[in-house]
Formats: sequence, structure tokens, C-alpha cells
Amino acid sequence: MADLLGKIKGKIDKGISKVNVKSKEIIEKQKIKLQISELEAAKKISLLELGKLSHLMIESSDADGDTITGKATTADKSQEIKPDKWEESVLNVLESICEGMLDSLLFENTDKEFKITAKALSAEVQKSLPKSEQKGQNLQWLGRVLGKFGITSRKYSKRINHNRETVYEINKANTLTALKKVTGGSIHKEKDGKGQNENYKELMMSKSNEINALDAKITKLEEKLSRVGS
Repeated sequence: MADLLGKIKGKIDKGISKVNVKSKEIIEKQKIKLQISELEAAKKISLLELGKLSHLMIESSDADGDTITGKATTADKSQEIKPDKWEESVLNVLESICEGMLDSLLFENTDKEFKITAKALSAEVQKSLPKSEQKGQNLQWLGRVLGKFGITSRKYSKRINHNRETVYEINKANTLTALKKVTGGSIHKEKDGKGQNENYKELMMSKSNEINALDAKITKLEEKLSRVGS
């Protein structure tokens, strides 16, 4: 009788042990699958950002008027307008927004356009000017600057946080094209003197390296997943 009970207990213990091992394997697999899912989501976002950078670089090249040599055409040069330092501050802010540097200012943002309140745009412009050079530019002045330099936009009024605000809806590609017509080409210059396209290339290379690193991590986890329970 004792031997029979011992055998039964042994079988039960063995069964419990086997269930515990299987449970650990299931948990481990779920953990790895979750990590893979998170990495694949991050990769998808990076791919979208890479595509956005490619689009911006192409649009920037097209805006030069000659996608082969990168030189502006005679027609473009005839339309160049030299801004004063106050107008240049507006153009600097707009170019920075198009390059994805001031997303926190925006009311809405998509690949093709962004929406910003006149108040937010004006405040950012004022920040770039020393107080001694600020001349009390108002929102009407801001609208005139956008019109002067051919910045394609739609202006409308919207209630935001219980206040009535003027909102500008601005097309990114058209804005970059308009900025190229300003004397000297791109308004915003990199500190190291590199052109806008060169900056896009560096950002694209960095994003590509990020995607490659994510791919490597995903591959390693998939290999680890295949070994669990084997």
C-alpha cells in the first residue's frame, strides 16, 4: 500500500513539475513576444519618420528649381525678396517648424501641414528678438509677413480653452518652397555651415542606423524565442 501511494505521489510530483516548467516556458514566450511587439512598433514609427525626412529632402531639392545641379533658376532669382531682421525672425521660426524642431508650439501637426495659433507664432518670433529690437509687432503684422513671402496658409478663428484664437493652417512643402525664394536661399543655417539637404541626409542616416539596431534586437529575440522549450 505504501509503495502504491509512493508511486502515485511520484507521478503527481512529476506532473506538477512538468506543469511548472510549461508555465515558465509560456510566461517566458509571452514576455519575449511582448518585447518583439514593442520593438516592431518602434521600428514602424522610425520608418514613418524616415519617409517623412525623405519627402522633406526631395521637396527641398525641388524648391531650388533644378534638382540636378541644386541651383535656382533665373525665374526663381527674379522673385527673391530680401527680408528685414523682423521678417527674417518669422521665416526662421517657420523653417524650424517645417524641420520638426518646434512641435510643442503646434495646435495640430501632420506630414503635409501644421496648425499654429497666431499668438503662439508671435510669441516664438518675439523670443528670437532682443527686447531692444522688438517694435511691438502685432498679429496683423504677422499676417502681412506671411502674405508678403507667399506662405500658403488658411486663417480661421477657433475657440481654444474658452478663448477665441486666430489659427494659421500652413502647408509645409509650400512653405519650404517659398522660403527658397528668399535672398540667400534657406533662412535657417546650421552652425557648422552645412546646407539643409545635408542636414536631412545626416538625420536620415541616423534614423537608418536606429532602424538597423531595432532589426538586430528583433532578430536576437526571435532566435531566443525559438529556443525556449527546445
